[in-house]
Amino acid sequence: MNQKETMTMTKHNTKNIVEALSKFQEEANVAKKESKNPFFKSTYAALEDVIAAANQGAKYGLAFTQTIDYDKKIIDGVVDTTMYVTTILMHKDSDTEITSRYLIVPKNNKYDDSQALGSAITYAKRYSLQAIYGLPSEDDDANSSTHNPKVTKPSEEDMRWITFSEEQRAEMLGIVQNAAEDMEKRLDLLEQFENDNKVKWDLCKKAHPTAGDQITVKCSYLKSQLKKQIKKKDEVTNAKPNDN
Repeated sequence: MNQKETMTMTKHNTKNIVEALSKFQEEANVAKKESKNPFFKSTYAALEDVIAAANQGAKYGLAFTQTIDYDKKIIDGVVDTTMYVTTILMHKDSDTEITSRYLIVPKNNKYDDSQALGSAITYAKRYSLQAIYGLPSEDDDANSSTHNPKVTKPSEEDMRWITFSEEQRAEMLGIVQNAAEDMEKRLDLLEQFENDNKVKWDLCKKAHPTAGDQITVKCSYLKSQLKKQIKKKDEVTNAKPNDN
């Protein structure tokens, strides 16, 4: 899974928060692996373990909040939503804040599956918090999220397929959002795009199942949204009284 995490710093009185973080990091705090994964017969650092490690910074005036944010675009009735966990690290003796945003992606992009979504939110909270405090990464439970049992750097081949998946999804979204074409034409173009790239999608799914699944799930979602809008338009048209 290609998780994207961004971090920004609001510079007011940076010195205080930097000193506090420095003292916190001198303690070499880690998120202890207290939780057990029966599927992989291993232990991992759960969100509670990461919070416990982060709370050690309270003695230096460090505190944090975590919220769930949405970026939503609606074009001709087609909704494209991106979800993030936003983590804000604060210092009581200054007005400086460090903000981290971590992408939420449920397994197989099933945003309507509460269990998959909850697991992805927990995962994003955990790694966003680790990133902002500089806590070492621990083994992931992986059973209910989209990630591997251990956090590892993607290989060169993995990155090629991840990039391919992102490009294919962006191109499909571009087809759907092309206001120069009517919705029926957009659906035709999207289905043609799917047919033209089906072989590559199958190769992607074989080489990198998560990246491949994201392509097909995105295509299915966009087609369903277009079909809904076409159906609504037809119903409105058919409901109009005849001129005669």
